[in-house]
Amino acid sequence: MVEDAVLDATFQALSHPTRRAMLRALAAGERSVGELAQPFDVSLAAASKHLKVLERAGLIERRIHGRVHTCRMNPHPLGAVSDCAEGLKAVFEANFGRLDALLDDLKSLERAALPFTQPNPPKRKKR
Repeated sequence: MVEDAVLDATFQALSHPTRRAMLRALAAGERSVGELAQPFDVSLAAASKHLKVLERAGLIERRIHGRVHTCRMNPHPLGAVSDCAEGLKAVFEANFGRLDALLDDLKSLERAALPFTQPNPPKRKKR
């Protein structure tokens, strides 16, 4: 399924904190590879590898102007992630609703099953 492949690539790309930070930087606007690598203790080659993962997932687009590679964010794959999360949220909320109802039923049964307790039983006299 195509959507599964998009989700897999997107989640894999978002699984690394450096790539998530780079994507956040790109959300503010275009950046060069050097600008994206600068906040991290990584070489340009390492930064470029991270960007290739983001690019393969379709999360960024790269343009080359001479020797300068400029990247910009493409938010479209994040829509599939959002849709997936919303679907899971609906399932979890339905399950939590059923769990709440079950807990209420169990509390009612527990209250109904409690035996009547007599006041304190008489104490035995010590000898």
